[in-house]
Amino acid sequence: MSTPAERLTGDEERILNRLYQRLLNARTASLHDGGLEVLSRYYDADTYMRSIGLNVPPGYEALRTVIAWPAQAADTIEERLDVEGFRTSATDAPSEILWDIWQASGLDEESQLAHADALIYGRSYVVVGTDATGGPAITVESPLWMTHERDPLTRQVRGAARFVQDPREVDLPQYAHSSTAVAASLFLPGQTVQVIREGGPAGGWAVVDRDAHGMPQIPVVPLVNRPRVADRAGRSEMLRVIPVADACCRAITNMQIATEFQAVPQRYILGATPEDFEDADGNKIPAWEAYLGRVWALANDQAKAGQFPAAELRNFTDAITQYGKLAASLQGVPLSYFAAGADNPTSADAIRAEEARLVKACERRQRAFGGPWEQVLRLAVWIAEGGNYPEGMEKLATVWRDPSTPTMAAKADYVSKMVAAQVFPPAYGPEALGLPVSEQERIADLWQQADPASRLADSLNRASRIPSADPGDAAEEGPNGDDQ
Repeated sequence: MSTPAERLTGDEERILNRLYQRLLNARTASLHDGGLEVLSRYYDADTYMRSIGLNVPPGYEALRTVIAWPAQAADTIEERLDVEGFRTSATDAPSEILWDIWQASGLDEESQLAHADALIYGRSYVVVGTDATGGPAITVESPLWMTHERDPLTRQVRGAARFVQDPREVDLPQYAHSSTAVAASLFLPGQTVQVIREGGPAGGWAVVDRDAHGMPQIPVVPLVNRPRVADRAGRSEMLRVIPVADACCRAITNMQIATEFQAVPQRYILGATPEDFEDADGNKIPAWEAYLGRVWALANDQAKAGQFPAAELRNFTDAITQYGKLAASLQGVPLSYFAAGADNPTSADAIRAEEARLVKACERRQRAFGGPWEQVLRLAVWIAEGGNYPEGMEKLATVWRDPSTPTMAAKADYVSKMVAAQVFPPAYGPEALGLPVSEQERIADLWQQADPASRLADSLNRASRIPSADPGDAAEEGPNGDDQ
């Protein structure tokens, strides 16, 4: 006979149900309130466009066009956010131990997803746990299936929940916006509770596992984009561009309608009779044949043919370009990012000047996301060290790739001058060039192999490991009978 499943306590069930309702509200909210599903449609350039419905004749709804400017606003920043390592102090080189933890969890790829979701939805989540061997495991979670709540006094996460979709619905397009959860992980101070749903979508929660890990904080770290003092939930990077993108979509749709109905010159005939559209046998001339010009030579001398002037589409193209300028101004990026055919910068200095606001925005995101990543690595090290923080972890710092786009020649010239002026030591050159940690280590190994002093030290080290002669053996005699 099976034993009854363990149930959540009253407080735990209230917290889990409150978090689930918070998740549903966030997903179905309006665009003004940062609704996650609406933002997802805009990022995917789905057929979602706010329009008053004029100028689109019935049956021509397929001509509506959605432009991917909101996705461009998020991707432009995400493409410049690359973590290259972690330091335990301002003077240390990037830590190999921390980088090994980072790569073991696949965060080279997963961190990009976390940054993208934070920019699209306003937040994403990183969860720290253990793998099958008891070592640290770091996973990235979407705000579409995870939510949290903060303590109003300490502003720290005091509860979080990750909800699990039905496995039969995973990665199927028709269930892309499903919100039915069949299981969940409830993160509370000092413990994590795994539960499953019983009795369908409206059923209760049964406990599957309860892990009292005793971690110093809840192992859920939000990555928040554009937080404010009174609103630390974050805001999407796309919100400023979406109204302009909607206006541009309407202009492009209207241009397509004008192309269909007015761009081709419309023809007319005055004074014609029905017999003028019949052949010699009295059969009606097909419409396409009449349109192509057969009826333009009529026997009826009373009929007159002509055509209306074609519609001018320049007003639409000028409007689209103007919308592109507005979007680029709001996002702080070069005009070429949003307006096709924009003038190219005249020089490298002009490129850097145009990208100044974009580079600064990326540096702000690096600072905002660097703190959470450092918090994640501290928790991972706490697990790896069996519940202890090694010395220096309080000074942990994230190493980011330079978000600007200088040429390698310019960077090399800068580094060589700093080394020649003894501002940089030679060993700092590869790091100053922005090379990945793996390449920096490879360069250091090659320099060590090429250094004569290093080769001599290696030779002496190998010679010291050669076994000496047996003390009992007689010494060899020299040519004159002397011992060698």
